[in-house]
Amino acid sequence: MIKNIIFDLSEVIISGYHGIEQLIEQKYKIMPKEFKERKQETIEMFLETMRGNLTEEAYWREFLKEVDWKVTVEDLKATIRENLNQPVEGTLEIVKRCKKNYALILLTDHVREWLEYIEEKNEEIKIFDKIIASYKIGALKSDPFIFETILKENLMIPEETIFIDDNQKNIGKAEEAGIHGILFENAKQLKEELKEKYHIILE
Repeated sequence: MIKNIIFDLSEVIISGYHGIEQLIEQKYKIMPKEFKERKQETIEMFLETMRGNLTEEAYWREFLKEVDWKVTVEDLKATIRENLNQPVEGTLEIVKRCKKNYALILLTDHVREWLEYIEEKNEEIKIFDKIIASYKIGALKSDPFIFETILKENLMIPEETIFIDDNQKNIGKAEEAGIHGILFENAKQLKEELKEKYHIILE
């Protein structure tokens, strides 16, 4: 019997770093391919930022060092915040309907300043019983034993827990810990899987 549901945040409930390329192109005429390549080149630094070891300011400064784009750190800060305000259609309604019968945890790999902005601008995020952010615990969902630690610290039984994420690797890590996983595609698909696989009917 399912008692706990763990939701990812970015690209499941609200937009995150993915998709910023379109805004960057519109505002600064930087091609999405170029921006994605720079994101990939600085991926280790980004992971450290999400672990809480770098500030957003430091990340963007390093990000811009090897390029000659006409864009500033402040430009990038403002643009990412525009993207952070875009809800994923339908998911939060599912969360609300789960609230009555299930313990709800938000587990997110996130930059400190970005999540603080999201919490400030989106009061509904506070619906979760607990928010576990990578920068607070110094670890990502892909790091060893993170799911085992979360289960232990929150007194949750893996067989009674579902983890919902848009990244298959993260789902795999949760399943290694015995947690049920749902790979998120959209709200309709999520609702159907909750009903068919776990008899969670959200009407």
